[in-house]
Amino acid sequence: MGIGKLKYLALIWFSVHAIAQESAPDVELPASELTDLIGDGGVELSDSEASGSLLNRLSGRWPQDLLLAPIPGRSPQFGWSLALGVGYFLRTDKQDNETPPSLLGGFAWYSQNGSYAAGLGGNLHLRNDDVRVQFGVGYLDVAYQYYGIGDVNAAGLSVEVLQNGPLYFGSASYRVWRKLYVGLGYIGGNVDTRPRLELNDVGPEFDLTVNTRIGAITIPVQHDSRDNEIFPREGWLVKGRANLYRDYAASDFDATTFSFSINKYLPVRARDVLAFRGVFRTTFGDAPFFLLSTFGGAKDLRGYPSGRYRDKMMYAVQGEYRWHVSERWILTGFAGVGETAAEFDEFGQNFLPAAGLGARFVISTKHRVSLSFDIARGKDSTEYYFGINEAF
Repeated sequence: MGIGKLKYLALIWFSVHAIAQESAPDVELPASELTDLIGDGGVELSDSEASGSLLNRLSGRWPQDLLLAPIPGRSPQFGWSLALGVGYFLRTDKQDNETPPSLLGGFAWYSQNGSYAAGLGGNLHLRNDDVRVQFGVGYLDVAYQYYGIGDVNAAGLSVEVLQNGPLYFGSASYRVWRKLYVGLGYIGGNVDTRPRLELNDVGPEFDLTVNTRIGAITIPVQHDSRDNEIFPREGWLVKGRANLYRDYAASDFDATTFSFSINKYLPVRARDVLAFRGVFRTTFGDAPFFLLSTFGGAKDLRGYPSGRYRDKMMYAVQGEYRWHVSERWILTGFAGVGETAAEFDEFGQNFLPAAGLGARFVISTKHRVSLSFDIARGKDSTEYYFGINEAF
């Protein structure tokens, strides 16, 4: 489903592609489809002139700034799913039309393979957008396929892993110069991990559950010159994030993860967009497997199950053309390539290409929120995604 794209309609976190977006959060638990929301707090939504949501058009009493949506979805890891997302847009300063609206919301999500998650969160633009605050809390219980680390990925063999527990995060960023923000935050939680084994008459002494405390100080840096946060036609979005997992932050392990991404948007014709994205991520220290670098899911790259390829380092580059057919309909075409590797000098040995087509139906022209469908072909298979908004 491009769950990660719920980003902040269903706002926050391990959910049911952003409480997003990449910066894909750091915890690959189980995949970017659920974790795009942690770490960067989800969608940053902006205002635009037009009519409100479809519910408002059906009922004049329905507030334009309140979105309530049952959202069907599909992802390679979880199969078909259904999410109920609610989001409320608000302005902290009604006299300032330049500051994007803040958002409060929540979601509940259930998938075909029995996974479920729920959470609440917020994405606030304060003091004329000089301060940005993002926070979320939630609980998940998920099952997904683990394909191993490094060269073993190519074999396509996997074991089903079960994970559950609470997670939460919060961060605040301050504008230090023009469109440049620097912040400080925290990610915490407790995750139980175990393989799914069908064994008869096995006592509790054979319990294979591993409990892991997660605690990290996060340092986000962002430059954002996009003309619109939800459907940008021009500008740059540059993000960097360091997550420091340490004992003093209540972590069971010492590790550091670093991610860096660049999005560029170019206007084409009257309303179309040519979008580019590049991302690099690496892990240092004694990190558990779900903190290693991987791509796939609804963001980097579509065409691969998130976690299908996993190692210490990864990169992915992609481009996408967005054809604005009408006020409500957008068609897309995209292509990209990526790799995972244990060391930097191992890149260039196993290119993983992907390409596909997609469609968007805008459910709120005021806030540019849309339902999305993508079909993408990777090296190993063809995958389908349903979700919210653009991949990047």
